[in-house]
Amino acid sequence: MSNELTLFTGSENQYYCSKKAETKEEKIELFNALEQCDVLLNNCVGQEIEIKDIYCEAKQVVDEETGELKTKFRSIIFDKNGQTYATGSYGIFNIIAKIIKSFGYPTEWKEPLKVKVAKKPLKDGKQALTLEIIGD
Repeated sequence: MSNELTLFTGSENQYYCSKKAETKEEKIELFNALEQCDVLLNNCVGQEIEIKDIYCEAKQVVDEETGELKTKFRSIIFDKNGQTYATGSYGIFNIIAKIIKSFGYPTEWKEPLKVKVAKKPLKDGKQALTLEIIGD
């Protein structure tokens, strides 16, 4: 299997979800995570997370001010204990794609992947949310 982040098309959205939801309880848990996460990832800078599953979504929306079609991103990280972390950061969407290129899909991992939530400086003086891989 390729280690490219493959987004599946569903209506106007494209998405990828590694979390298996086969039983009714698992489906309810996944649905609820997609509707309301436990923590905003932006509030977790400096925190370590052990990623077990991920959900990524790219959605086309019309900018109300300009009328232009833009892509909005949403990523949800599921840790090994079931806690969920959400962000609309393109940087996190992009770093998840890089993690998949390097480590494969979460469904292929033998154990959760340890990361540290961080911010990195950008050229314009702003900061972007990122994940740093932590070795054992």
